[in-house]
Amino acid sequence: MSAPDEVRARMARLTEMVRELARRYHEDDRPAVSDEEYDALSAELQRLEAQHPEWADPESPLAQVGGRRASGLAAVHFDRPVLSLNNVRSLEELSEFDARMRQALGTEPVYVGELKIDGLSVIVTYERGRFRRAATRGDGVTGEDVTENVRTIADVPDRLSEPVNLEVRGEVYLRRSTFDELNTERRARGESLLANPRNAAAGSLRQLDPVMTRERRLSAFFYEIREADALPGTQAAALERLGLLGLPVEPHWALCPDFRALTQFVVSWETARRALDYVTDGLVVKLNDLEAARRMGHTQKAPRAQVAYKYAAEVGVTRVVGISLSVGRTGTVTPTADLEPVSLQGTTVTRASLHNADILAALDVRVGDTVEVRKAGEVIPEVVRVVVELRTGQERPFRYPLVCPECQSPLVREPEEVAWRCPNRFGCPAQRREALIHFGSRGAMDIEGLGEKTVDALLEAGRVQSPADLYRLRVDDLRGLPRFGPVMAENLVRAIEASRERPLSRLLVALNIRYVGEKAAVLLARHFETLDRLRDASVEELADVPGVGPVVAESVRRFFVTPEERVLVEALAAAGVNTVEPLSGEVSGPFSGDTVVITGKLRRTSRPEAESLVQSLGGRVASSVSSRTTLLVAGEDAGSKLTRARELGVAIIDEEEFWRRAANGRMS
Repeated sequence: MSAPDEVRARMARLTEMVRELARRYHEDDRPAVSDEEYDALSAELQRLEAQHPEWADPESPLAQVGGRRASGLAAVHFDRPVLSLNNVRSLEELSEFDARMRQALGTEPVYVGELKIDGLSVIVTYERGRFRRAATRGDGVTGEDVTENVRTIADVPDRLSEPVNLEVRGEVYLRRSTFDELNTERRARGESLLANPRNAAAGSLRQLDPVMTRERRLSAFFYEIREADALPGTQAAALERLGLLGLPVEPHWALCPDFRALTQFVVSWETARRALDYVTDGLVVKLNDLEAARRMGHTQKAPRAQVAYKYAAEVGVTRVVGISLSVGRTGTVTPTADLEPVSLQGTTVTRASLHNADILAALDVRVGDTVEVRKAGEVIPEVVRVVVELRTGQERPFRYPLVCPECQSPLVREPEEVAWRCPNRFGCPAQRREALIHFGSRGAMDIEGLGEKTVDALLEAGRVQSPADLYRLRVDDLRGLPRFGPVMAENLVRAIEASRERPLSRLLVALNIRYVGEKAAVLLARHFETLDRLRDASVEELADVPGVGPVVAESVRRFFVTPEERVLVEALAAAGVNTVEPLSGEVSGPFSGDTVVITGKLRRTSRPEAESLVQSLGGRVASSVSSRTTLLVAGEDAGSKLTRARELGVAIIDEEEFWRRAANGRMS
């Protein structure tokens, strides 16, 4: 592979990695890596996209805010984008932000410093002082309607102190003490424990049942007035106004008249925040002058006059008593350090991630070593370094195995990847277990009750081996199994039966195809419409789907040509699982029946926005010209795609004709 090809392949792989990690954080509420690791991958992708914009994905995850809305929650469209924040991680970087503000204002900036609550962002609307609607941030343009769930939060008033029209932004969170109480109750009932307060809050707010949300005892703080009868002139006035209206405001914010005061605020809270009853993942620094902030505007993702300050994670010292390996649903073998208990941020940590073989080797962690451990992003414990000075000579080096610890299959490692994988997807018991858990998860087939303990019971009793076996289960098959009373057995069978009707996109997620998360699954399902068409598609046809790209295309094709995977797919189809993407969202319009390619520079809009318009008017969009293309929209400086369209006899229109057709219907 040539150097340009390697760079292009790296960009494609990074795009899929960042997209999938963002999905797991925003949509599954289960972060897979620390904030620092995610930021490092994003920074590398951002650098490569700047160097090679011609290879950047038009739907790059770096341009996305938050995640897609969950199935089952109605969509809420925002008149004004709900933005994210750029991060700084040192006083030096904060000083650079201050310098930009000075240059823009021509004077000494005044700031407001606020604690950044680690929860889920919500937009709440009041009409004449009465609570009317609440929505999650979603992707910044479209969120999820969580009105009934937010009504259950005691902190959110049903009526304000004044009859005003207001749209506010806040954070829904779970107190540390409440989190501990919930886990104590769940442990007593034999249920799996909640991972951390942030994920528990996010998952609770996005429940379809408000009763369950109420049981989680969520809290909320508000910090921004987005719309109002009269907008305040400063952020300090906005926070005071929110409090006067009866909305809860995090009380430790401070007005900082200069950069020195801002620095003191940052330093003072680095340790003090740990005594609070809620998790913070840093501070938010905002220009106090809101009119000046509005004039500065924003990038596609974040306002220019605000920034999030992220503290370094707290570090503890303990001893490694062992190193264990776990095998995930994709076969990735992950090393973990087993530790003597150490307290970090109020919780006891006994295990810490070593991430992969390369990091394990670079750190040179040995059994018996004294190590520094931190909670990266205040969530995932990880080993930072070995305290070599404390070695006694009795420590035992760890040799990374050549075979899978679960099934003894030889491990493999693909080029440009750090992970070792077990290739025995169908024979490895660990992968079989994780695949079943994933199959029934919320973002996949959403089979309520098919959690870890249920899967373990089914596997131990030999009732299932693959996802297709689930659809042969009857209530009698579950009688006598641990944890299965009559009601639970009936509920599980009913939930499995209901999952047969999930759309094709959900089935694609459930099939555990590498690199295919929810977004790619939806793109593929909508483009091909049926599993049969998708299964028979070539790599070129798969890569032709906008937003999919070569890495996903290769992975999907590899999946469908693997005999064992085809057997599984056929078994699921034979069991009556839906293999079609519903067309209820399809609309007729001036591009109905057309497969459209847009090339060249458009004067009135961006190419992604034009492609979205085509889809909203009944057409399909492709990224390259082929025999299936029926229409090419040629903007300025159209190149090889225009030449190819002429060779194939494809109908060609210019941008003006495109807009006339979009506005007035199909024209000859």
